[in-house]
Amino acid sequence: MVEVGNHDLGEQLVRGGVVSVADLERARQIRQSAGGDLGALLVGIGALSEDALLRHLGEHLGVAYLREDHELPDHQAVYRCMSQSAIKLDWLLDNEVVLWREGDEGALCCMARDIQGRVLREALNYFYPAEPVNFRLAANHQLDRLLEYVRKEREMESLFSGDDAKRLRELAEEAPIIALVGNLLAQAVDVGASDIHIEPSEEQFLVRMRVDGILHTRLTQPIERFAAVASRIKLIAGIDIAERRRPQDGRIGERISGKDMDIRVSTVPCAFGESIVLRLLAQERGELAFANLGMAPDHLEMFRGWLTSSNGIALVTGPTGSGKSTTLASALEEIDDGVKKIITVEDPVEYQMPSITQIQVHAEIGYTFATALRHILRQDPDVIMIGEMRDLETSEIAIRSALTGHVVLSTLHTNDAVSSFTRLIDMGVEPFLVAAPTRGVQAQRLVRKACPHCATPAPPTALVEDMLDAVPASLVGDRWLRTEGCGACQNTGYRGRLGIYELVPMSEPLQEMIVSGAHLNDLRRFAHKEQGHRTLLHDGLLKASQGQTTVEEVLRLTLTEEAGGPG
Repeated sequence: MVEVGNHDLGEQLVRGGVVSVADLERARQIRQSAGGDLGALLVGIGALSEDALLRHLGEHLGVAYLREDHELPDHQAVYRCMSQSAIKLDWLLDNEVVLWREGDEGALCCMARDIQGRVLREALNYFYPAEPVNFRLAANHQLDRLLEYVRKEREMESLFSGDDAKRLRELAEEAPIIALVGNLLAQAVDVGASDIHIEPSEEQFLVRMRVDGILHTRLTQPIERFAAVASRIKLIAGIDIAERRRPQDGRIGERISGKDMDIRVSTVPCAFGESIVLRLLAQERGELAFANLGMAPDHLEMFRGWLTSSNGIALVTGPTGSGKSTTLASALEEIDDGVKKIITVEDPVEYQMPSITQIQVHAEIGYTFATALRHILRQDPDVIMIGEMRDLETSEIAIRSALTGHVVLSTLHTNDAVSSFTRLIDMGVEPFLVAAPTRGVQAQRLVRKACPHCATPAPPTALVEDMLDAVPASLVGDRWLRTEGCGACQNTGYRGRLGIYELVPMSEPLQEMIVSGAHLNDLRRFAHKEQGHRTLLHDGLLKASQGQTTVEEVLRLTLTEEAGGPG
């Protein structure tokens, strides 16, 4: 905690009406007997909050206070500045000092536990004699977050400080490689990554992390060091370390950075070794709340209607990584009332739900989706979730189940919702069997949310307004934004993701069109223009109008498909 001298700090706080005389005297008595920082003692006895103390100190010292709603400096910029500083990195970490530059060659900034400390000031004056230093104040936990990041980065680099690749391979089960893989996992959780990609090439391998749907390179190393890293990951995932000629799948369950994580591991042979992908799933159930999926109220009501039907199929469509599994898991938790028998057939099981029977298929031994479905119908289920309707046999069993009193949820890989009907027909399902049991189909994508720190108002263009002509004006907001990029969002302009959705309920006219073999474009035209159901583009633009994302992000994911989807 920063202080302004042992005596005048307390007096200034009293004069400013921040603390009482009695609290000041109590803190001074504790300091006299036990020592410690006066400001920290005042916070500790509850005389004032850390935020109030730092605001007062910032005003008194003329130093900017980075409050909770302010962006912290970019983690990588902090590490780059500290590792290249004339002051030894170990000394900075031992003294809990953070340095960074505002911009690549900008002013030097400093944050520390005590920015008034004599030793710190002398060190800065000695190593940066001709350069002014801009001091900053921040809460202890914010300072701790930056210091922890720098420590992890230093540990990772130190693992690869030597060239003895053979020794690294021998250490696959020992401390250095354990620490390396642990650091990679911790960094991925800290930055909110959904996947870690480890990709070997001829002379090096990359470690990339997917954050908000975009891959960012985190580490580049010589290919000689790849074997030890791959072996460690395979070991803890329960994968055969010696097998490198065929794909393998495994799973890691660990507590990482304070979160219980379930990590799916996939290895695939490639030209220069094995491509390894780790998908990170938090085990906490909060994200599975159905109301938290980001659906508009009318979409939420419509989907809930499908779930509460006595029978029928509801399909969720979209490409890999569009959030289909999360939507289905949330739907199951929504209807899991302790009375219904719910069984899932998945490959793999992504979200583990204790009160639901979940079955993992194993195609290599002949236990496929179709095989599992035939057996689970004898288990008297009320609700069946099928991870994916991949083939005719699986689709026909699912349809028969829906026609005989079961609620069936499943996914398909199609670009939009209406394409689900033609996709099933292309598989060989009779058109009347597609139309009869289907309650509705949903397509979805994940768009990046606008960073609240660098978003600014941006009125929509005439083209965007024209695109929304088909949407009721009462639904359109007036909080259009653009983003610039900043340290808080790693200069991407976005933080986090939300879903955009296209929901098309089955109706009698739509059933008649499907049975009569109507063209896909005619089905789309009827669903969107005559029945008035929003496309992915329209739902995305509505969310852009509400300040949740940007027009550019919505168009990036939807415009090409809307303009020329498969037909």
